Amino acid sequence: MTTKPNDAHLNIGIYGGAFDPPHRAHINLAESALAQFKFDEMHVIPTGDAVHKRRHLSLAVHRIAMTKLAFHGVAKTVIDEREVNRGGASYTIDTLLELRALYPKSKFTLIIGQDQLMVFHTWHRYEEILKLATLAVVVRSGGAAASAAEAASPIPHTVISFVPRLVSSSDIRQMIRTKELDSAFATKMKPSVLAYIHEHSLYLGNP
Repeated sequence: MTTKPNDAHLNIGIYGGAFDPPHRAHINLAESALAQFKFDEMHVIPTGDAVHKRRHLSLAVHRIAMTKLAFHGVAKTVIDEREVNRGGASYTIDTLLELRALYPKSKFTLIIGQDQLMVFHTWHRYEEILKLATLAVVVRSGGAAASAAEAASPIPHTVISFVPRLVSSSDIRQMIRTKELDSAFATKMKPSVLAYIHEHSLYLGNP
């Protein structure tokens, strides 16, 4: 991770997720956000012990390794391991407070999905999050109902317009588990990520 002076006035994007596994839609979204918001850097943060996840995530060492492979070569992205290293229950507010301490004069934009916006009021200390960062909500084009719900949200936010997602991490896990991952679908991931998955025999067990 690069280190910047703590008096720098940076425009920093924060993009968290399980990345289990990371795929090209994750990369495309990061590139869209970088272009739209002109971030000086974007912290891509694999989640630690995410309290809202209903399933067990793959080991953090694998998710971090795959995320590094996926975002290799994507300018201005920084793979930030702080949530994994922190241990225990992982909350966004803790991550933001740590980053604020490191970059006290910088601006933060937290990227979340429409589904997360709808339940944002249930997030741990969500009002403090809004004081530390601007929310940027990913609005997938073509989803009229979701867009209407997003527009009606009382939570202040900006919008990232994004094309419909053609793949999800759960789709990939399911296809690998059932050995139905064909060559066309495999292109939704970087070859280096797919090779890592095969090398470590990931996603062959239970969901």
